[in-house]
Amino acid sequence: MNWRDPAASDKHYWHRFSAFYERHFATLGEVSSILEYGVLDGASIRWLRLLFPQAEIVGVDILPVQPSWPVGPGITYRTVDQASRPAIGRLLHDLGRRFDLVIEDGSHFPPHQAHCLAETFPLVREGGIYILEDLHTSHPRHSYYRDYCAPGTPNCLHLLLYIEHLRATGQTMRPADIGRLAHPGMFTEADVSGLAAMIGRVEIFRRATLPLRCYACGTDDFDPVALVCRCGVDLDILSADSMTSVLYRENCSFVNKKTKKLYSMM
Repeated sequence: MNWRDPAASDKHYWHRFSAFYERHFATLGEVSSILEYGVLDGASIRWLRLLFPQAEIVGVDILPVQPSWPVGPGITYRTVDQASRPAIGRLLHDLGRRFDLVIEDGSHFPPHQAHCLAETFPLVREGGIYILEDLHTSHPRHSYYRDYCAPGTPNCLHLLLYIEHLRATGQTMRPADIGRLAHPGMFTEADVSGLAAMIGRVEIFRRATLPLRCYACGTDDFDPVALVCRCGVDLDILSADSMTSVLYRENCSFVNKKTKKLYSMM
């Protein structure tokens, strides 16, 4: 596995997520099916192909296939707007499969993160993992939170922090917590209950180091005191930036008492 420079992906040089992912990917065993939301310039798809050469990889984006995107056996692309939760559901139904690994690296808008998590996590196989990247955009201090969430709106960050707390303390989610974490446009109570039952483990990483190079100018000409690149880009040491989360699928089945919706391994 090439962890030093995964196809020039910002997962490595800016966010520095790759060592964190290395540890978790090592638990997966054989990987045959991968889904990634957000293709951008295709760097992450190239990286996944290097890491998992035998896997079927589906890249999902709001854009049609771009000339820069990698092509080859086992790589396919689908188009979806993450703003539409029903469209995500239809896409997943059409794909008709479980996934060993899902990476959500799309728009980073908090409601879109919630839509993808609620619709896709039930399709992660037992022992598989779901990565929710750029979780910092759901932080109340981030501009995306202010733009897309009313003050006090619960989202993926709140839900995952609380599930991690429950796992660490050996508790289960109380009905009052379920209602508190549900919110129109984010999660229903059934979503909260189901995800709390299915997610076996949560690990959250936040970069507390300098990036390896700047995403804007490509250099590492950093001011070590001001913590900015000489080109003017903030290196985001003290702000809400570069947070990611890895969620493990639990072996369980769960039926929501109100909706009768079944959550179980497929």
